[in-house]
Amino acid sequence: MQWTLAYAAAAYTLLHGAQMLSDAQEWPRVIVRVFSFALMLGLPVMITLAWYHGAKGLRRVSAPELAIITFLGIIAGSVLWALTRTSADHTAAAVVSTVAAPSAETSVTTHAAPRTAIAVMPFANLTGDASKDYLGDGMAEELINTLAKVPGLRVPARTSSFSYKGRNIDIRNIAKDLQVGTIVEGSVREAGQRVRITAQLINAQDGLHLWSETYDEQFTDLFRLQDKLAKEIALALEPNLGGAAWVAVTRAPPTQDVEAYQFYLQASSLLDRITPRNVTRALDLLQQAVTRDPSFARAYGLLAVAHYGAFTYLNFPSEHLAQAERIARQALALDPQVTDAHNILSSINADRGHWLEMETQYRASLDSADATTLFVHAMHLWAVGHVRESQQEIQKAYALAPASATVAAIASNIFSSSGHDSEALRYAGIAGDLGFPKDGFSDVYVSSARRAGRYAEAAGLFTAALPSDPDSARAAEIGKLVYAALADPSRRSEALAARSRLYPERGELRVANNNIALRACIDSAYNYALLGALVDAYGLIDQCLSQQPPETAVPGSVASILWSPEMRGFREDPGFQSLATRLGLMEYWNQYGPPDDCDLKGSTLNCH
Repeated sequence: MQWTLAYAAAAYTLLHGAQMLSDAQEWPRVIVRVFSFALMLGLPVMITLAWYHGAKGLRRVSAPELAIITFLGIIAGSVLWALTRTSADHTAAAVVSTVAAPSAETSVTTHAAPRTAIAVMPFANLTGDASKDYLGDGMAEELINTLAKVPGLRVPARTSSFSYKGRNIDIRNIAKDLQVGTIVEGSVREAGQRVRITAQLINAQDGLHLWSETYDEQFTDLFRLQDKLAKEIALALEPNLGGAAWVAVTRAPPTQDVEAYQFYLQASSLLDRITPRNVTRALDLLQQAVTRDPSFARAYGLLAVAHYGAFTYLNFPSEHLAQAERIARQALALDPQVTDAHNILSSINADRGHWLEMETQYRASLDSADATTLFVHAMHLWAVGHVRESQQEIQKAYALAPASATVAAIASNIFSSSGHDSEALRYAGIAGDLGFPKDGFSDVYVSSARRAGRYAEAAGLFTAALPSDPDSARAAEIGKLVYAALADPSRRSEALAARSRLYPERGELRVANNNIALRACIDSAYNYALLGALVDAYGLIDQCLSQQPPETAVPGSVASILWSPEMRGFREDPGFQSLATRLGLMEYWNQYGPPDDCDLKGSTLNCH
């Protein structure tokens, strides 16, 4: 009895010590579990030793004692072997169950998702403060970045999983959309300087929990917590990853400055909703982040995105474009793998007509799991006339992020530009349902109405989508006249006469904003091409190119109107090659092939 009590006390102390060491070193749970069973199985061995050397007082190991200990050792070893095997089989069975068919009572269609495909959803904000959404977004984003590094594990990118944020969708439907077998979701609570994270690994087929854990840490230990959570998830999937997957999870945090990281997360959340106020606030936060940590490459990449968006989408001054380029290059100097920076430089080069550099940047950032990279490249392929390839690229992006309003809106414009109105309207409907502003795909409805012969409707939609400024007013007037002439050819001369009145050859095109003026000028040239007035169309494009300053995105804006079926006559005109050369497109076509429905023989382009 004395030996038994002493053994129990020693085992209790050792077990707690092992548990503390396991937490500190982040060992797999099975180690502590096996250790505790080993201590229990050691009890009969201890009793045997106590009997022979305590009660009987033997000083040497006798044959019967040795036989008993050997027998007990064989039993203990067999039990421990069975225990470790059962533990591995249990985890494997949990993962295998993620691809099992759902109950017959559910209406969700089954899908053969890979066992090692896992989507990480934005963590729910349970702080009671809506402005703290960035905490849950940041936790999910870091998990995505970390788990994506695990060999054999497929993790949809942020664009894909975050597009479901704030939408009440059955988790099985999300899994079906993203073609994953398991989903990670969780919640974030904050109390002073501490953060509590609850995370669950969920069977995507039936919505049942496979694993759940709660972590409570100081906010300064957030990166350690993220790595710990990623390891736990990788361990749960380890039987399908060839073993030791958790070793690959540990990585350096994006910054050592937690406050800079908070600024970055807040800015990222703001930029999910592009408004002048949000972008202005995001620019300030990101500047604070890089001031606190000048080596924070990812913050520089997002700062470049904010500057580019401010200029391109919100018509902020052109200094923002120069800032975007400078900061993107600074991000890549710190970390060549910053995807945001590659995408921004790709877009800036496309805007300027540096198409080869655009393609180089795209290939440097190529990531088949990143819907953002794919839809950016799809837009650029559309601009250079590789429209069919552009459609394939945007469909890949949509497959990765079917709940992204941005991807759907871009898809609608790309399919509309090639005359596929039914497909374009379908994507436009999806984008609208997802909350994308209608002016982002207004051209789709204009083109659809025009091709159906509803010219009055098309004219109304066209003018309604234009901003209220003098440049756009000129484009609106020409648009009305052109659509009236398409409906009634007798009014053609009236539409043609408006060109010299509204766009005098020596007149100034720029009024308040270069981008708006350029867009209005291009719209007018496009409308004249629709009317078959190619001389006026080419003349107006020449004015657009000649009178805009270099910081304006001239080549990219002009290229976007060239590829619709209605522009076939424009492309067949002898002046098209000269225009393409001026836009920098011939260089690109010489290296990557001519645009759709065109031939390039030597230095001569023929479109048909």
